[in-house]
Amino acid sequence: MLLVFRCPWFLISVLVPCFGNLQPGFSRLQRGHRLDRKLIQSFQGLSFLDCVIECLVTRRCKSVNYCKGANFCEINYENKTTADNKYMDNAGFVYSEKEHWPKELAGACSNSTCEINQTCKHKRYSEDKFFECVLSDCGIPDQKGLNLSSIKREDAIGLHRRIHASCADGYSQSGSGRLNCQSNGEWKYNIVCEG
Repeated sequence: MLLVFRCPWFLISVLVPCFGNLQPGFSRLQRGHRLDRKLIQSFQGLSFLDCVIECLVTRRCKSVNYCKGANFCEINYENKTTADNKYMDNAGFVYSEKEHWPKELAGACSNSTCEINQTCKHKRYSEDKFFECVLSDCGIPDQKGLNLSSIKREDAIGLHRRIHASCADGYSQSGSGRLNCQSNGEWKYNIVCEG
C-alpha cells in the first residue's frame, strides 16, 4: 500500500523560510507616481529592467517612469528632488531613480566616458572597444526670452523629438512656438522671442 503525505503550502513556507531579499532598486520603487514633463526620450515595448538600463547608459538620465500595462518607458533628465513640483500621482506608473540601481547593470557601459548628451551603446564583436557613444539629445533649450512652462506631457529633448514653448513676459513672440531636436543634436527654433 502506497502512503501519500500531503503538506499544506503554508506549512512549507513556515518550515522553509525565504532568505532572498530584493535587489537594490526594486526595494526603492515608488508605485503610482511619475515625474512629468522632464523627458529625454520614451520607448515602447521595453521591460522595466530594460527601461532602467536605458537610463543607466544615458548620461543625462536621472530617473525613469514605467507603465507596466503598456510596457512603456520614459527616461527623465531630472528627478523628484530637482523637479518636485512635477512629481505627481499617476496610477499604473512606477517611478525610480538612477542612483538606486547598481551601475553594473549597464555592462560595458558602466564605465563609459560618454558626454552629457550621449548614450552608450554596446558594440558586438569588437576587439578594441566594447561600446560607443552616440548622440541622444539636444539638451535643455536656453534661447534668451524662452519660457518652457508650456511644455506638453509628450514633449522630449531626445533626437527627433520636439518641445512646445512660448516667450517669457516682456518678450514678443513670432513663430509657432515649437523647438525640434535635430539629428545633429541642435535645436531648430520655430519661435523668436524679442524683448
